[in-house]
Amino acid sequence: MEEGPAVGLIFCRCGPNIGQVVRLGDLALGGAWPGAALVATHDVLCSPEGREWLARTIRERALDRVVVAGCSPREHQGTFQDVLREAGLNPFRLQMANIREQCEWLGGPPDVATEKARRLVAAAMARVVSHEDLVQEEVPCNPDALVVGGGVAGLSAALTLAQKGRSVLVLERSHALGGRVALLDETFPGMECASCFLEPALDRVLHHPNIRVVTGAEVSDVKGYFGRFTVTYTVRPRGVDPGLCIGCGTCTAACPVETEDPLAGRLSKRKAIQVPYAGCLPFASAIHWESCLNARGEACDACTAACPFGAVSLNREPSTGTFECGAVVLATGYECAGAPSDEPDALTCFQLERMLHPNGPTGGKVRLASGEAPASVLLALTARSRSDGETGWQEILKLAHRLSDKLPGAVLTVAGGAPLPRDGTDGTAAELRARGVRYLPGTLRGGVRRAAPKGPLAAVLDDGEGLSEVEADMVVVHTHALSSPGAAELASLLRIPADDRGFLPDRASPFEPGSSPVLGVGVAGGAAGPRTITESIRDGAAAAARVLSRLVPGETLTLEAAVSRVDAERCSGCGVCRSACPFGAITRDAVLEASHIEAALCHGCGTCAAACPSGAIVAHHFRKGQIRLELEALLAPESLKGG
Repeated sequence: MEEGPAVGLIFCRCGPNIGQVVRLGDLALGGAWPGAALVATHDVLCSPEGREWLARTIRERALDRVVVAGCSPREHQGTFQDVLREAGLNPFRLQMANIREQCEWLGGPPDVATEKARRLVAAAMARVVSHEDLVQEEVPCNPDALVVGGGVAGLSAALTLAQKGRSVLVLERSHALGGRVALLDETFPGMECASCFLEPALDRVLHHPNIRVVTGAEVSDVKGYFGRFTVTYTVRPRGVDPGLCIGCGTCTAACPVETEDPLAGRLSKRKAIQVPYAGCLPFASAIHWESCLNARGEACDACTAACPFGAVSLNREPSTGTFECGAVVLATGYECAGAPSDEPDALTCFQLERMLHPNGPTGGKVRLASGEAPASVLLALTARSRSDGETGWQEILKLAHRLSDKLPGAVLTVAGGAPLPRDGTDGTAAELRARGVRYLPGTLRGGVRRAAPKGPLAAVLDDGEGLSEVEADMVVVHTHALSSPGAAELASLLRIPADDRGFLPDRASPFEPGSSPVLGVGVAGGAAGPRTITESIRDGAAAAARVLSRLVPGETLTLEAAVSRVDAERCSGCGVCRSACPFGAITRDAVLEASHIEAALCHGCGTCAAACPSGAIVAHHFRKGQIRLELEALLAPESLKGG
């Protein structure tokens, strides 16, 4: 290093943090580091006075490399890179040795801690001489946002963003907005009309100049990162032009096919073409291709022939679209598992919700499969659904309230475990008790069976101390929550870990609600797990607020300088790097038959370089030669002497 660059080695005491275990005096002896043009010690290098001193020292001593031995690079590498930039040096001529967390704070014998610190500093000194000048470019950030999911969380996020002038694309998997709430008759705890509550928000979203809604759509690819996402989505054909359709039902009347209607809780049939449900928005028919005769290869065009507006098309080819944005909010919602029994009078809460709806399969009447009104109803949580939090308990109480109005003479029993204090539910529970509703401590165990061929249903409850059997004409079960179809696949596209039920983490830290572990991707409402309506709306607004605070129109984003590049002559075109890249920054160059890294999308993580089997990828600032120099100095016996 006699003819090498002028390296300044600065030890930082970090206030009182370094020096009790690590012997800084021994480490900072000038003669111990013959490769250094300067060896100095500072009390608090990150302080304003310390930063000013470092910049002045770099200029006065004509240093062209700096090693800082002190705290973690995660904490202050950016701080000291700014100092180098101010002093006229490229910020990548810095190397840090973390002797605080890795030596001082580990404690132990001072000799051992000091020797470990010496080796770390020797490794940093060896590495810094090979550092190259890298260029950090700045590009405008994209302040627009994608919202995946058109339920209440997605609507809340979209409106919050649009009100601040952001362009928002809402992708909804189904052909109608509103999610589960749109299929309810009343909401809890105020028992308001659900459609009255929801439709103003739906109308604002559908007619807001800054919001574009695409239904029948799913995300198929995501490239880029925070501030620079490129999203590709696939649109499943509706089969009906919503701009021409007025929902008159002529096509539905002509359709010869009937199948179970999942939106009616499978309590009634639906046609292969119809409006998804009464009052839905957009209010237009859609074709259920899985049951359409034409889609199955049979000669049928009854719907197209019947439509007086020419709105129906039997073209089933999906289309694709792209959207560039700076952030993504995942509001994919959740659904509940199916009924625990094949008995027709054993219903899920969702099935009873649809039965109670005036536009539901029974016109709002509560009826058994026989057509009679039940004389007794058991509403029960399972052990798994009780662990889902507030949502199950609220749903059970709401339905008990509705049934007490609809069936004033019926015996109603609620089984959900011992009543616990829950905000917003205690008053309802007390009111129902006054109406004669009975509470049992057990949760449903196993399925539901018929006690006798024409007798009532029997359900087994487990209260933790024993089992008991309860009979009722109708059993309504709140089953446990599951993530929406496709949510886990979407999480995989975005490199977000999902739990065993497919739900996504909704906070990168306790102080970042609504944020996923991937910067720029928010999670709202039921995408993170069971949520009440109020919680979902709040989550959507919170996720949108994080986008608004981080992506400001007119501001720029600093691109990663330490990107990777491909040596096309060595690349075999195997594609391992393309599948490994978490940011979709690698494509295949058809001319060179090799991989190509788009620098503007590369985040400098180095995953591709580590995965490349032929060593054709170079990760700038983490070249193999640089790492080798660092390791050799770290492990060499000479480091015992500080050289």
